[in-house]
Amino acid sequence: MMIGTVPTSVPQLILLGNWLLEMDFKNKWQKLKFNKIFWVVSAVFFVHLLGLFYTTDLEAGFNDVRTKIPLLFLPLVFFSSKPVSLREFHALLVCFLMGSFANTAWCLIYNFILHNNEVGRNASRFMSHIRLGLYLNLAIACCIYFAVHFQALLKKSFVLLLALYFIWIMYVLGLASGIANFLILAAIAVCVIIYKQRPAIKVVSFLLLALTAGFLINYIYVITKSQLNIQPTLNNTQLSQSFSTRSYSHFDTKGQRENGNYVFVNIQLYELKNEWQKEFPSDSFNYYPNVYNINRYEVLIRYLSSKGLNKDSAAISKLTDLDKKNIRDNICNYQYNDWSFLHKRIYELVCEYDDYVNSRDVNGHSLTMRFYFWDAALRLIKQHPMFGVGTGDVQQELNEIYGQDDFPLEKEWYKRPHNQFLTVFVALGIPGILLFLLSIIYPIIALKKHLSILYWPFFILTIVSFMLEDTLETQAGLSFYAVFNTLFLSFAYFKKHSG
Repeated sequence: MMIGTVPTSVPQLILLGNWLLEMDFKNKWQKLKFNKIFWVVSAVFFVHLLGLFYTTDLEAGFNDVRTKIPLLFLPLVFFSSKPVSLREFHALLVCFLMGSFANTAWCLIYNFILHNNEVGRNASRFMSHIRLGLYLNLAIACCIYFAVHFQALLKKSFVLLLALYFIWIMYVLGLASGIANFLILAAIAVCVIIYKQRPAIKVVSFLLLALTAGFLINYIYVITKSQLNIQPTLNNTQLSQSFSTRSYSHFDTKGQRENGNYVFVNIQLYELKNEWQKEFPSDSFNYYPNVYNINRYEVLIRYLSSKGLNKDSAAISKLTDLDKKNIRDNICNYQYNDWSFLHKRIYELVCEYDDYVNSRDVNGHSLTMRFYFWDAALRLIKQHPMFGVGTGDVQQELNEIYGQDDFPLEKEWYKRPHNQFLTVFVALGIPGILLFLLSIIYPIIALKKHLSILYWPFFILTIVSFMLEDTLETQAGLSFYAVFNTLFLSFAYFKKHSG
């Protein structure tokens, strides 16, 4: 799962092929026939299959069902085969940790040795940065699990160091969602632990937790303040003309800022265009009357603003060779290269939120576009509440909503809801979402006394992911859920029925 699409698919096919070659289907059917956990879990696949009968886009529907096949065959294999022993269970977790280490080691080599990657979301090489964060958080939970179970001090120390390595990796690669998930898991774990302690320990622990939360909030606040609080400088006032006596233009749209400096004030378009074109004729731009290469203009004025400069020929003359390279690389802030990936991601989120609340362009903004994705999904649910639009028609129907006048999204950003619950509701209606929720809740009720402690961090990660992503619509996300959910539930099921 950790090293690419093909390495994920082939072993699953081998596992299914092995299950078929074993034969003994009568005995396997006896194991499955009255297994409520199996039927509830695998029902998610079957309800998507039923959704094909009233979809209009059969190609998209079949592709969706094909992606979700592991939701059926993994429970089929695990619940009808010989139970996984505790030793085998631990061996699988060790293999997962090895895969996680191999994945992140290659990310480090690729990003910091072979290339100089400046884009945090490109840091993950085998899956999206969001999915990698999910896997690494579960890997951290596995490390702590082994640290508790191992008796030897050397082994305990090794897995704890590995956990610290995974935490460090999320920081270095700027996996903001992964770090957020880690903080959620850590806060819940600390609360559970200190709940069982003496009053004095509870007080101290809660104080430490509050201090940690305060530090994190302050870290975000400092970045937000440095970006949005206006600097008291002359360049942040609307001046009349440049040093060459040409008039400035002011296009301030509710105060867009870089490092506390207004972006769309004190702009001398003629000087900007001509000075930049003299040095980089192949990268020239024009704003009026014929608009072309407008991205260069936008990056240029943001970069100059980040340095506290007006947007004119004098400012262009102050740019260093490194500054010019940054601008041509579409870097909008002169401090960007000095920031960690995490700092960069928080900076991007601050800018996204500021654009959203001030009704600026949100296209390409991963956080704020979700508000429009969710709005479109809710509109569809109101139109088709009972049975949804069908397994294959989700994107098609969403595109019609996005095309309405009150949606600011461009066509390239017509995406699915980015919320697994909404996606299921849109596709399959009330029966589909109820069955989906049942597949999550019922196994917990039936197996709660026998579930591995590792199931709970997995469960929390899954629910958070379902709230913010279409987790089951990508192979990495589906594999995360299908493999670990099946492993944990089947292990608990056979443990319950072993006596």
